Amino acid sequence: MLNEQQRQVVTSSDRFIFVLAGAGSGKTRVIIERIKHLLDQGIEGKKILAITFTHKASEEMRKRLGNEQHVDVFTFHQFCYVQIETWLNQTIRLATESELSNFREDELLAITNYKNGFMKTKRPRCYQKYTALLKEKGVLDFDDLLLKVYDAIHHQHLHFSYQYIFIDEFQDTNLLQYMLFKKLIKKETSVFAVGDPDQSIYKFRGASSKIIETYIKEFHAKTYVLSINYRSDQRIIHAANRLIKRNMRSLKKDLIPNSNNEGKTFHLLFLNEETEANWIIQCVKKERKNGIKFGDIAILYRNHVRAYQIKLKLYQEEIPFDEDEAVNIDAIHLLSIHQAKGLEFDHVIVIGLEENMLPSLRNNQLIALEEERRLMFVGLTRARHTLILSSRMRDSSGRKLKVSRFVKETEMKSIRENHISDIISLGDNHGHKKPYQNLN
Repeated sequence: MLNEQQRQVVTSSDRFIFVLAGAGSGKTRVIIERIKHLLDQGIEGKKILAITFTHKASEEMRKRLGNEQHVDVFTFHQFCYVQIETWLNQTIRLATESELSNFREDELLAITNYKNGFMKTKRPRCYQKYTALLKEKGVLDFDDLLLKVYDAIHHQHLHFSYQYIFIDEFQDTNLLQYMLFKKLIKKETSVFAVGDPDQSIYKFRGASSKIIETYIKEFHAKTYVLSINYRSDQRIIHAANRLIKRNMRSLKKDLIPNSNNEGKTFHLLFLNEETEANWIIQCVKKERKNGIKFGDIAILYRNHVRAYQIKLKLYQEEIPFDEDEAVNIDAIHLLSIHQAKGLEFDHVIVIGLEENMLPSLRNNQLIALEEERRLMFVGLTRARHTLILSSRMRDSSGRKLKVSRFVKETEMKSIRENHISDIISLGDNHGHKKPYQNLN
């Protein structure tokens, strides 16, 4: 059953809509129900286009639609690939990693940001050499797919007659994608865009949450808010709200927990990475004995290097995790926060809550700090029932570290290593007499 906020969105007659959808507020369900609502009104499936941001999301949407009506559900890149091969009748070969191996990772990122910025920023020094290589090999990169389709529509080699366009994760849209999206809009087209600026974490790849404001202003879009969170228990939501309100936000909302459960939130302070890893391993092994599956647990981090010690311990203890290739295995999810976006887990441990790790700041720029805070917000809101933040007091060289400012901003209580007892468990506090708040 839809709540009142969701029902209003699904049945709205507005031509241009933006849905400010908080974490865990059922945004995918709203998109699905809106499409079904249109189909029930007699709109043909081929008149509807839904754009998602990952292959997994597009597959899930097709599955949930049943797709008997043949609604087009693609990522931007999938959409463009199909148009080039089907309608422009051109065979595409995409550049491989080995073909681009002469370019550094930072050079490739600069090139993709230049293209995603619709060629409006300074051209990278290696750009000419890069385009010459692609031409010589007869290949395209992913950004070329979008540029090629944009160009084909602009010169009227491609025509579209979508009556309804849906765009998910609108906060992750870059300028090139937005310009292409605008080319798809005709006089009869209605647009339904869904996003959350608080979860905009791909600025380094050219995404801009400001595009939401541009769209609302340019198309006079009606804004709806989905604020009821169906994922996380109360303490987790309150911690996330306290954190994100520190950002400058033009589109504001507070998440409202639907759950009656308090949930558990802890911040743990360890001497170093080794003692931290040892505790986490012992904790998950104990919880496994208590009936919690490894697959219900996620360990999240900002940088891969910070997870090294835990990876090592998991190997040593023969505990399966994400890097294990076995299918259908009950494994702990060891992920970067970027990788975890869009996912949810019963129990989440976020490691690396130290200054210059999370937030990872080369300098104290406000823009960079706000992006890091949004990343932290995404990490917090992955958790359903238990959220543990973890910091180390010293690095591998013994140098003293400062606890991340984000811990203070969540207002979560800190517990030092020597005060951590077995009462901190991921599951219910079966038989424990003393609540953790009483610890110093």
